[in-house]
Amino acid sequence: MNIKYLFLLTGLCVSLLFSHAAAARMLVVGTISDEPVKETRTFLPFAEHLAAQLAGQGITSGEVRIARDIGHMAALLRAGEVDIYVDSPLVSLAVSAKGGSRLVARRWKKGVAQYHSVLFARRDSGIRSLQDLKGRVVAFEEAFSSSGYILPRLAISERAVPLAALPGPRAARPQSGTGYVFSGDDENTIEWVLRGLVDAGAMSLYSLKKRAGDDFEDLEIILKTDAIPRHVVSLSPGTSATLAEAVQAALTGMDQSEAGRVVLQGFERTTKFDVIPEHTREMLEHFQGPVTELIGSQ
Repeated sequence: MNIKYLFLLTGLCVSLLFSHAAAARMLVVGTISDEPVKETRTFLPFAEHLAAQLAGQGITSGEVRIARDIGHMAALLRAGEVDIYVDSPLVSLAVSAKGGSRLVARRWKKGVAQYHSVLFARRDSGIRSLQDLKGRVVAFEEAFSSSGYILPRLAISERAVPLAALPGPRAARPQSGTGYVFSGDDENTIEWVLRGLVDAGAMSLYSLKKRAGDDFEDLEIILKTDAIPRHVVSLSPGTSATLAEAVQAALTGMDQSEAGRVVLQGFERTTKFDVIPEHTREMLEHFQGPVTELIGSQ
């Protein structure tokens, strides 16, 4: 063979090898949490399984990245340092507004596809409507809780009920409007309502029924919101159409194999992933502006 052509062939082979190496990369799955070690352990088997399903897209392995807050996750997505983001829908909308990510699938976390948030009070409190909360105090869970704060707060705001933050449940009741505090978790919210430390509480209806037990009969639901997805999956803005399609196919196909079902069970008892229904997507788009205004500055 002519030495000139031998060099050309060798160069072509080397070029192809480097091109393949450049295309091969890690798949990074992320979420927001203040418990990064715990969340990494939870997410890693899922990330590795998904990466294996995407080997044909040049994915070699899976990794987990935990962001500290909305701004941090948005920055990671914009920079391409996180490919797939899994979280509650309203927080995901706030991240999308900042980071350009797009929602692609619904996660049935713990077997639940969607939920309603409720505002509840003790049945003997005399509180039957939002108007009865004037001069009273509501307990929300925490500032980034979709079911325990964002969704019920938006529902309250739509009914023109003014809310004012208070330093704690024992603070003086507001003269006008409704005060609110953060309880830290659903168990505290229920306990504070039952003990009369606060006048009402907010959380998902599913969580209220599960955690209140026999005390559920002593509670009155005064507001029930529309249903939204339990969790959603978003992709970084730089994701190609081909990879996005492959990711969606891999997610929605996980419950169709034994290996996939095992990973789903370990991933906080996820039942499956499916495509976000069109009417649900439209509802989430309606929330985009109010959610961004409420928590987008976080």
